[in-house]
Amino acid sequence: RECLEVRRLAMSAAQQQKLVNVALVGLGRAGHFHMQSIVQLPDAVRLAWVVDVDVEKAKRIATEQGCRWSTQLDEALAEVDAVIIASATDTHFPYIMKALKADKAVLAEKPISHELDEVVQAVELARSKNLPFVCGYQRRADQNFRELKRQLDAGAIGQLKVVKTCSRDNPLPPMEYLRTSGGIFHDMLIHDFDMLDFLSGGQVPESVSAVGHCYNEEIKAMSDIDTCAVMFKYPSGLLAMVDTSRDASYGYDQRIEAFGQKGMLTAKNELTSTVELATAAGHLMPPAMYSFPQRYNQAYRSELTEFVQLVQAGRDSDMHRQEQKDMMRHPNIVRTTIAAELSWKLGRSIELADLESLLAAQPAQQLLDVESVKLDVDAADAADASSGFADKNMFGDSYRNYDNSSRQDEVSRTYNTMHSKQTLEFVREQHRKWLKFDKGEFTVMEVIEMLDDLVDDSDPDVDLPNSIHDFQTAERIREQWPGEEYDWFHLVGLLHDLGKVMALPKMAGEDTLEQWAVVGDTFPVGCAPAEDAIVFPDSFKKNPDYNHPVYGTKNGIYQPGCGISKLIMSWGHDEYMYQMLKANKCTIPEAGLNMIRLHSFYPWHDKRAYTQFEAPEDAETMKWVKEFNKFDLYSKGDAIPDVEKLKPYYASLLKKYNLDGKLRW
Repeated sequence: RECLEVRRLAMSAAQQQKLVNVALVGLGRAGHFHMQSIVQLPDAVRLAWVVDVDVEKAKRIATEQGCRWSTQLDEALAEVDAVIIASATDTHFPYIMKALKADKAVLAEKPISHELDEVVQAVELARSKNLPFVCGYQRRADQNFRELKRQLDAGAIGQLKVVKTCSRDNPLPPMEYLRTSGGIFHDMLIHDFDMLDFLSGGQVPESVSAVGHCYNEEIKAMSDIDTCAVMFKYPSGLLAMVDTSRDASYGYDQRIEAFGQKGMLTAKNELTSTVELATAAGHLMPPAMYSFPQRYNQAYRSELTEFVQLVQAGRDSDMHRQEQKDMMRHPNIVRTTIAAELSWKLGRSIELADLESLLAAQPAQQLLDVESVKLDVDAADAADASSGFADKNMFGDSYRNYDNSSRQDEVSRTYNTMHSKQTLEFVREQHRKWLKFDKGEFTVMEVIEMLDDLVDDSDPDVDLPNSIHDFQTAERIREQWPGEEYDWFHLVGLLHDLGKVMALPKMAGEDTLEQWAVVGDTFPVGCAPAEDAIVFPDSFKKNPDYNHPVYGTKNGIYQPGCGISKLIMSWGHDEYMYQMLKANKCTIPEAGLNMIRLHSFYPWHDKRAYTQFEAPEDAETMKWVKEFNKFDLYSKGDAIPDVEKLKPYYASLLKKYNLDGKLRW
C-alpha cells in the first residue's frame, strides 16, 4: 500500500518543471493544514500569496514563508494559477466566485455555501468556464477509506445494504471556532454525508431522520447541538447511519462499516502505534490518533497533490473532464445537509422530495440561520428581554427614534448640518489635520474623563455624558462575553467612542470640531448617498457633492467589490479612533478595531446599503460589527455603573493591549 501511495504521489519530470503558484486565503486552523501540505510539496506547488483579514498574522506568515501578503484577494489574483480557500465558512462562496471569475483554479474548504442556490451558482460558473474546482472533503483522499471503496467497487461484499459511519471529534474545538463554524450539520456531518455519496456511488437519499442533544451549555447557547444521530433511506433500499459528537475523550474516532450481501468491510481508527500490551490484567491497545491533523495528515497532502496534478494536466485532460462531472455532486450534498438539519429542528423525518416546499412554508430564521453565535441577529432580537437588555431608552422611548424623540431638535440640527457639509474635500482636510496625531499625549483614562463634558447631540437615546456610556457598553459586553479569551472585546466597548474628544477644546484646541463633524451615523463620501438608508436624507441636497458628475453617482470614485475598508467615510470619531489605535500600535485584533471603525455605519450593517462595494472578507467584519452594536445601542438603557470600581480591570486590559501610559492623540 505504501508503494502504491508513493507512486500515486510521484509526479513526472515534466509536471515537476511547472510549479503551480497558489494564494492561500485564510490563515486559521484549516489554512494551517493546507500550508503544511504546501510545504511538503516544494517541487509541485509554490505559496505565492497569503490572504487574511488579520494584518499582523498575514505579515508574519508571509515573512516566514517568503511570500507576499494582503488582506484582499484581488491583489493576488494576477500572480497565481490557483486559489486555496480556507477562510471563515461564510466567506467561502464570495472568495470562490471572485477566484473563478478571474479564471483561477479553486480548492475550497467545505462548505461551498450553506445556501443551495449559491452552491449551484459556483458549480455552474466553474463548469461554464471549464475551470478546476475542488471542494476539500479530505476523507475522500484518505488511504484507508479509498481501500474500502476499492474493495466495495470490486464486489467484495456484493450489493451494499447498510453503511455506518462514526465521526467523533477530539478535542472539543475552541468556542471561537464553533461560533462561526456553521453548526454541527454544516461543519461536521457534511463530511459524513459526502462520504456516503462516495461509497454509494452518488446515490441520493429519499428520506432522512435526525435526532440530537447538547450536553455543553456554551454550545447550547449557540442554538446548536454537540451530539447527533442521522439515518438515511435510499431508493435502492440502502440504509445509512451516522453518529457524531463534538468531543470523544479517548481520541479522534473515525470509522466506517459497510455491510453487503456477501459480507462486511470495516475501516477502523488509525492508532498511535501497532504495539499492544498483554498482561494478566488483559490486553492494552494504543490510543487512537489525537485529532484530525494527525489522522488526516496524509489525506490533506494527497488532496493537494491531486489538485495540483489536476491544474497541471490542463483542461483537455481526462482528469479534468472527470472532475467536471464529479463537481455536480456538491448541490446534492448540501441539499442533503439542509434536509438533515431541518429534520432535527422539526423533530420528524423529512422526505427529500418535499424539502423545497417545507423550506418555503417555514420562517427562514427558524430553519436556516445556523450561524453558531447568531451574530447577525437583527435589532429586535438583540433587544429581546431574554437577552437582558432594556426595551426602552432612558427617556422611555424606542431606540433610534429619529421622528419625534425627546431630543429631536438637537438631533435633526446635527444631522442636517452633517449631511450638507461632509464633502469629500472636507474629509480629506480632516485627515490632514487629525491623522498627524499632534494634539497632545494623554492616557486613555484622562480622555475618558474629558468626555464627562460631552453629550452627543446626534443621539436620541441618551443625554448622559459620553464617558458613562463607554463603561455601560464595556460592562454589558463583559457580562455576555466573559473570560480572558474575549477581554479585547470588553476593551473595545470602553474605547469605541473616545474619538469624540475632537469636539472638546481641551484636546483639540484651535482644531476643535463642531459635533456634526464628530458624532452620528457615518456614510461614504465620494459617491451618492443611499438616501433610503440614511436618516434625514433630504439634507444631502444642500451638499456640494450631491450633483457632482462623479461624486454624485452610485459608485462614485470606487470600484464595485473594492471592499468596505477602501471607502472614505464621512469624518467622525469612528475613523479617527481606528487610525489613532493603529498609530499607537494597539494589539487589539482586527475584528475589534473594525468594530470601532464601522460601528456608526448603520446604512451598511443595519440597512444593507452600499453592498456593491463589499469584498468577501466584509461578511465576517459585518457579523462582528453587528454583535458589537447591540451592546452599543441597547446598553443606553442600563443603570449607571460604578466607574471607580471598574477602572482597575480596564487598566489591566489597556496594559495587555499596549495602550497603557501616554498615547499620541
